[in-house]
Amino acid sequence: MDQYKFHEIRPNFYSIEMGMVRSFLFVGEAEMLLIDLGIGGSALKEQVKKIADLPIKVLFTHADRDHVGDAADFETRYMYPGELDYYENSAENPVDMEAVWEGDVIEIGDYHLEVIHLPGHTPGSIALLESGKRFLIGGDTVQKGPIFMFGKGRNFNALIASMKKLKRYTDNIDVIYACHFDLENPVSTIDAVQKGAEMMLAGQLKGVPEARFDHKVSRYDAAGVSFFAL
Repeated sequence: MDQYKFHEIRPNFYSIEMGMVRSFLFVGEAEMLLIDLGIGGSALKEQVKKIADLPIKVLFTHADRDHVGDAADFETRYMYPGELDYYENSAENPVDMEAVWEGDVIEIGDYHLEVIHLPGHTPGSIALLESGKRFLIGGDTVQKGPIFMFGKGRNFNALIASMKKLKRYTDNIDVIYACHFDLENPVSTIDAVQKGAEMMLAGQLKGVPEARFDHKVSRYDAAGVSFFAL
């Protein structure tokens, strides 16, 4: 139980803190929706059931291993199809997924979550916009970082394009909830990620090799955000 700390952000909307990563939970009248699963290895499903004994659907913001967890523990799982190739080639035991598409609106209780495709961190990363309640769940794409931007499928040009796209929605966003580091991020984080990525491509950031990656990956700090990249 100590691995999971549930925090009610808003009525029937929880963050699930797992140390270096967090998931989110929405509780409706007839079912619950989990956003990501963390790294797995413990009884997340059992702990969620203590909140409400309802059927659970899982929606993945992307397929990094610290988000797909024990997906086989859940019967109903959704992922953006553009992420499936990455998922199937990186997960230890991939399972079948149902499709969720750009523009789909997922209704759970009083919440209406619109799917926005935001490639860059991974090819099929998505964010979830609740425009009526003025928040965005940004996954790993919109955060202070370090945002992982090394390895197959990571692309700074795509990340920049995604931030430009996301600016269309900023009139309907007051806060961005991230899966790593600070739970709450200001809307200005979108600008910061874009500008940082532009500086990366322009060669304006100096990297510092990271010991955790055997000094093969460096950390690049920009104004308000950072990246792990080669």
